[in-house]
Amino acid sequence: MNKGIDKGVRITNYITDIFIVYILWYLLFSFTQSYFVFYIGFQILIFLYYFLFEFMFGKTIGKMITKTRVVKVNGQKPSVYTLLLRSFCRVIPIDTLSYLFGYERGFHDIMSNTRLTKEI
Repeated sequence: MNKGIDKGVRITNYITDIFIVYILWYLLFSFTQSYFVFYIGFQILIFLYYFLFEFMFGKTIGKMITKTRVVKVNGQKPSVYTLLLRSFCRVIPIDTLSYLFGYERGFHDIMSNTRLTKEI
């Protein structure tokens, strides 16, 4: 069984993906000037970005770069429900902090019973 992806790959994924989300959020906010879009819209955008990319492709742009993908812990393709839960967990602030404690799987992985794997 795959032990998981190291933190270097995960930080590359995170930085790439959050950079893209920030660009999208900035473009959206610059057109609306709405405080709803400023905070709530950002959270919704994070959820949609991760859910749509992982649902359609099994990976986000960051994961495309590092050649990793999301799978269930048993190696199977995640269900729509699993991806919804995984994406929802990402907007909970503890998710980002979960990597500070030495774990290779974050809160969103543990709660959705998923992991990252290298593509073959």
